[in-house]
Amino acid sequence: MEKQNIPTVSKPTNSKPNKAVIFVLLIFTVLIFFLAKFIFGGSSSATIANYTKEDLPNNFEYRIIKDESNPNIEKNQLEVEINQKLTEGQLATLAEELYNTKDKQRRFYIFYNLKDNENTLMAWATSHFDPELEIAINRSTSTEDNQMLNEAQKVQGNIIGIFNEKDYTFSLYTIYEHNGKTFIKTTFKDRESMDNEVEKVSSKNGIRYNYKEDVSQGEYFILNNDVLEFYNSENKKFTTGSKSQ
Repeated sequence: MEKQNIPTVSKPTNSKPNKAVIFVLLIFTVLIFFLAKFIFGGSSSATIANYTKEDLPNNFEYRIIKDESNPNIEKNQLEVEINQKLTEGQLATLAEELYNTKDKQRRFYIFYNLKDNENTLMAWATSHFDPELEIAINRSTSTEDNQMLNEAQKVQGNIIGIFNEKDYTFSLYTIYEHNGKTFIKTTFKDRESMDNEVEKVSSKNGIRYNYKEDVSQGEYFILNNDVLEFYNSENKKFTTGSKSQ
């Protein structure tokens, strides 16, 4: 009987993968991931001028309430109403979005007003391209609001109320009583504050508070339910403060 030549098959060896190759592949994968995130990851990883953009809040809304652009003088100008306060980075994102809605001019001025402060004398913030972007938050941010409230609460005695004046002074006013005396503490945007003793007088519109020392040129307050009214020396109301606490 003729002997058959059966080919021999070598057994597979348990070869270990090269650690250096695995390390290189891992680094390559990480680099691809971050590159993709940079390109497609949204505005939070991009910059404009000297600002790092941030994503706008999910519930953010705005509307253009005035357009005073004039190509004859190479200027765009918008007044925009926003429904909430933004960070500097979020303002950068919104500014670029608005900038891209109009034909390019040498200057582009944007003024932002908060929805619940349409009668204020000063824009809450601005973002001007002249030609580079410059952002200014003229009033308080949400972070500063929280810090102001914490400072406004630091009084001894019984707090009658803390009132937020948003149109003129952009400050918090704490009315409180301590050792039989009444005081008003004014807390500013930078968390600086001052306490002044006041005298309490009944009036037909509520409780009137007069400064005991002449620090206000005749100005005084009237607490009308949960609204603090501000009056000048001519007895004219010029602003109000809503109750924060």
